[in-house]
Amino acid sequence: MGRRILGGLAVVQRATRRAVRHWLIACLLAATAQVALAEPVTIERDSVVRAEPRTDSAVVANFAKGAAGEALARQGAWVQVRTATATGWLYSFNLRFGAMAASPGDGGGAGSVLGRVFAPRQKVNVTATIGIRGLDEEDLKQARLDDGQLQALDGFAASREQAEAHAQGAGLQAARIDYLRQTSAPAEQETGGATP
Repeated sequence: MGRRILGGLAVVQRATRRAVRHWLIACLLAATAQVALAEPVTIERDSVVRAEPRTDSAVVANFAKGAAGEALARQGAWVQVRTATATGWLYSFNLRFGAMAASPGDGGGAGSVLGRVFAPRQKVNVTATIGIRGLDEEDLKQARLDDGQLQALDGFAASREQAEAHAQGAGLQAARIDYLRQTSAPAEQETGGATP
């Protein structure tokens, strides 16, 4: 009877150790995921920070060039960034990803947190771009006239007088440029055409 109890206790202890080990691994993975999400960034240019990842969203703050923060989330070309002053969304090409306080030559400033932990690298320059999709045949078939947009576009037009006044205000002066004359064209000589 005593052996059964001791055997049962040993089984419970092994199961408890296994459960604790699994729990610790899960916590470690969750912590690693949080570290990977909160990647350090540096603001590359003065940027407007928005409440949501949309250009028509409310402005939360303005980040100055050189400010340090953490990238919390990504959505398309937008990145949610937290700094000491505010948290909000801005375009990824306004950011430099990597270590915030890296000294020159230490390999920091490039790559992700996990990349620096497992394989330190030398400084790498990264260029971020946003792809812009052109019109396809389906877009052209679904196109509709929007009179309001045409009127808004007309509102940006400047008259000749306005353009001349603006040019003069900027110190520009009108200059006459004559068209170049053609001396002779072989095709015109064959067909008997005249040159202007």
